[in-house]
Amino acid sequence: MVSTGILYVLLLICGFIVTFGVLEKKGFLKKYGLEFSTPILFWKTQRGKDLIEYLSRKKRFWELYGNMSIVVLGISMVAIFGLVVWSAYLASQIPSEQAPSPRLIIGIPGVNPLIPVWYGILGLATAIIVHEFSHGILARVGDIKIKTLGLIFLVVPLGAFVEPDEEEMEKMPKLKRDRIYSVGPTTNIILALVCVLLFTSLFMGAVEPVNEGVIVNGIVSDSPAHLSDVSWGELITEIDGREVRDMDDFTSLDVEPGRDVEVRSLREKEEVSRHIYAGVVVSTVLKDYPAHEGGLRGGDVMISMDGANIRNMDDFQRMVDASLADQRVNIVYHRWNGTGYVEHSTNVTLADKYEGYAKHYPHENKDEYRGKGYLGLGTSYMGLSVWDVDLIPRMMSSPYGGRISRNMVQSTLFFISYPFLGLSPLPSEITSLYQVTGPLSVFPSRLFWVTANSLYWVFWLNLMVGLFNALPAIPLDGGFVFRDGLNSLLEKLGYKNEKIVDKVVYVLALTILALIVWQLVGPRI
Repeated sequence: MVSTGILYVLLLICGFIVTFGVLEKKGFLKKYGLEFSTPILFWKTQRGKDLIEYLSRKKRFWELYGNMSIVVLGISMVAIFGLVVWSAYLASQIPSEQAPSPRLIIGIPGVNPLIPVWYGILGLATAIIVHEFSHGILARVGDIKIKTLGLIFLVVPLGAFVEPDEEEMEKMPKLKRDRIYSVGPTTNIILALVCVLLFTSLFMGAVEPVNEGVIVNGIVSDSPAHLSDVSWGELITEIDGREVRDMDDFTSLDVEPGRDVEVRSLREKEEVSRHIYAGVVVSTVLKDYPAHEGGLRGGDVMISMDGANIRNMDDFQRMVDASLADQRVNIVYHRWNGTGYVEHSTNVTLADKYEGYAKHYPHENKDEYRGKGYLGLGTSYMGLSVWDVDLIPRMMSSPYGGRISRNMVQSTLFFISYPFLGLSPLPSEITSLYQVTGPLSVFPSRLFWVTANSLYWVFWLNLMVGLFNALPAIPLDGGFVFRDGLNSLLEKLGYKNEKIVDKVVYVLALTILALIVWQLVGPRI
């Protein structure tokens, strides 16, 4: 069923198309510099040409910048093509229920659920303006005529454009033409890097926690924490009278399982106290493994294993590490029945940990897991997944210096993934746990976080626009540069044949399109 919001958007778009379609036929748009080509409205103007002309006067600088842009585009082209291939491979490994929504492919604020509307509009507008103006400046450096500048609308402004004389561009030397194509994506990427430096060093480097503790970043359904109405973003500071300063305290609490204990926390600066059933909780269960065959399910509270109480996460990990494959163990657990917890017991035969990891977590497998016992479940204390309170400013101020990722590529991908983790824009539940120190403390709190979030989204969308346009697929900038590069290579080898080049570029563009579409279709097959 189509949601009301989507229905309103569709009706608005239809009204937009009908209205401007009628106005175009009646000739009312031309005198205002408007041109309608269903479903897009173009506003063309001569304004801005003088600015481009002025900025293009430093020809030597822009020629050097254009040469550097070709190198940056080439590196970006290889990187983004590899990422598209890798993403398509990953899509074939995920179950159908985790298939990404088609809206995630569309980088339009309000359509893509990950892109916040106002931050998204700011970031996208900035990306498109610097991209198109860069093309315009290098076009004038190459003495190419600029016909018009303008804006593109589909109900709301979608972008800007600079329209150079295409015939003149086709006749100019390849190097000059490739400078024009390369400079747009490169400027996006450079602006993204500038925003990263400002966001990480200047803004997030000034953030400190207001209190020690651990932040709730996940809650298991039907777990004691879920039943006690714990919220995402709460800061847990004390459990059963014991101070919780960090993850080590949280995983090693010496609390007898199966009893209600007092938990103190901060929720948007308000102190909260509640009683929660203590114990290590089953969060996930792998089908056809011992835990699943023994009847365990998400939300169950494990009390003991072979008679030894499971007081905390460290206890449970030590028991599992000491177990062996094919060992028979007894597990006592409590399950909520709607009115209270009821005790259950099950006997299971442990699987081999190495074999289990080889199937489900091959990148984390280790030779030392051979012969070790494996239940095939995930766990969390009280049903809570948590972070150290200082982790967020630490990983945001130093993306490559924390313990989150193993290498630069993983760290970069993790930094880009903040929107998927609910960390950008940072919600009030999180920002209320921190204070701003140093010179930036003069900023009102709301202005500080709006500025920080804006920097992140200008970075994010400039990077996406730059990398997307670097793909070797016409009509993207990378496609034209790839075509010229392939032509030049064949000329040097004595095999000049533009028809072959055009076919290669066409096949490559179709391959990239297929790889992107596969990310949506593949998991659903």
